Amino acid sequence: MSFLLYLQRRKLIALVCVISIINVLLLMNFALHEKRPLSLSINTMEDTGKIRVKAPVQQKTVEWTGCQGGSDACSDNTFKNWRSQAAAFCDNNWIGFAHDFAYVRDIVVNRSRAEGPDGGEDMTSRMNQQEKKEFYIVIKGFLNIPCTSRLPEYQFNGPKNHLRSWLRSLVPTTRIQPTTVESTFTIAITRYEYVNLYHSMTDFYSAYLMMRFFNKTAEETKILFVDAHPKGSLDPVWEAMFQSYTRIGHFKKPILYKELVWGTWGYGSPMYVLNKDAPRIPLLEEFRTFFLKQHHVNDTRALNCKQLSVLFLWRHNYVAHPRNPSGTIQRKILNEDELVREISTAFPTYKVRGEQLDKLDMKTQLQNIVNTDILIGMHGAGLTHVVFLPKHGGLIELVPRYGRMMDHFSSLVKWRNLHYERWRNTNPGDEVSDFRTKVNPLAVKSMITQIAKKMCR
Repeated sequence: MSFLLYLQRRKLIALVCVISIINVLLLMNFALHEKRPLSLSINTMEDTGKIRVKAPVQQKTVEWTGCQGGSDACSDNTFKNWRSQAAAFCDNNWIGFAHDFAYVRDIVVNRSRAEGPDGGEDMTSRMNQQEKKEFYIVIKGFLNIPCTSRLPEYQFNGPKNHLRSWLRSLVPTTRIQPTTVESTFTIAITRYEYVNLYHSMTDFYSAYLMMRFFNKTAEETKILFVDAHPKGSLDPVWEAMFQSYTRIGHFKKPILYKELVWGTWGYGSPMYVLNKDAPRIPLLEEFRTFFLKQHHVNDTRALNCKQLSVLFLWRHNYVAHPRNPSGTIQRKILNEDELVREISTAFPTYKVRGEQLDKLDMKTQLQNIVNTDILIGMHGAGLTHVVFLPKHGGLIELVPRYGRMMDHFSSLVKWRNLHYERWRNTNPGDEVSDFRTKVNPLAVKSMITQIAKKMCR
């Protein structure tokens, strides 16, 4: 009897072992086939900035270099955050970085799945066009990538971020046969406020960061506009900065990109004003040097405290985009001639002048700025040029009594460690028709004196 019990116990133990082995095999199979985002092993080599993103199941490895060319790039928290918050999907063909941008390989862009005009038309043919018509509505199949696992489940920062709609349009590669293959590293962007220098500068800067993060040069980088804006005054800047740009609206057939970056949207740029509390932003001085070099502008001005250069930046009415056919703008100075005359008299050894820079090509604008010590102007996009002032430079920002005051330019001044003064009108009688403000020459004189003391001590 005891022998029979012994046999029964042995059979029971064997059965339990078999069941356990089956459960383990089932769990392994589930783990292999459950479609979840890849868990990543990220190794950072601090001396080169090289990172390897490894997928434990899928064997492909993607490498990028995030900080070659200077210790500032390697030590900056922005680049570190991007490197540490990488998430890969679709056999590493799609990698998101800190919910700000993505790197995609072998992606097919299908223009027929983007609803909207071609873009690049003469602005006069699009007068009074609604802005929403200049942004594509993309539908399933607009973007196609090789993917044997589940498509990315990912959330980009910003509730209105266009990258969210790009992700929703993504499908696994089907039988689409692209007629063109683009092998050059390309950054795809959607531009907001595309003729505003400040907002365009956030795009220029973000594209530069993408180029540096992926260890590319300007000659190795192309730009793809995924928007339908008509021609704008700042379009030539893109061509000066990078190898070339093209518009998705001009594609007639699907095109395959071997390397395509979904660029950071403008309102998510580290340069954008919402980031004003950051103590610094990455590679700003390097970006300045790059921008000037790409426009063939020499930056050789040395500080001469006896002969400071003072530039008043004028804002005049002009037509910049289809929504403002009258060209009327706000925040203009009423007494331009008086200001130049009074400041020239108060500082006879200084070079004092006034310019409407937006009438000039970008190279000429930059030549004016790099030869300026103190920039003075009404709050407006033109003050973005503080990015290109000499390293000893200063800004006097003028603000009318009306309107909301934001810290776009004081933030740029802080990040560049320049000098700053602000004047705001408090006298209602100094606000006149056509959005013109009478600026107090004595107040400007006092602020120039303050900046000159700081600059030359």
